Amino acid sequence: MVRVLFVDDDPFTLETLAKAVEVLGHQALLASTGQEALKLVEEQSPDLIFTDMILSDTDGATLINQLRSREHMAEIPMFVLSASPTEGAVERSEAAGAQAYLNKPIRLQTLIDIIQKFTSE
Repeated sequence: MVRVLFVDDDPFTLETLAKAVEVLGHQALLASTGQEALKLVEEQSPDLIFTDMILSDTDGATLINQLRSREHMAEIPMFVLSASPTEGAVERSEAAGAQAYLNKPIRLQTLIDIIQKFTSE
C-alpha cells in the first residue's frame, strides 16, 4: 500500500483525490495547509506528495523546498497541482524539485499512472 499525501485548501479536492487513491487500495493523507503537511510528513512518511500551488499559508514550491531540506524527504516524488498556473509557477516548482506541474482537475488515469510509475521503481 502506498501512502499519498495531498495538500490542498479545498476540501472537495482533498475528498475527491482521497477517494481516488483509496479505491486503488492506497492510503490518502490529507492536509489543508503547508504546516499540516509538514507535521503529517513527520508522522506518516508518505511515499508520494501532491500539493496545490496556492495554499493559505504558503505556496507549493515553497512547501516542496521545505520538504526537500529534510534529509528523509529528499528523494520522495513530489508534484504540484494547480487550476490556473501563475506566471513563473512552473519554473519555480521545477526549481524546488517537483517532478511535474499538473493542471487541475487531474484525470484519474494520470493519477494512477503517476502512482504506479513512482512507486514501482
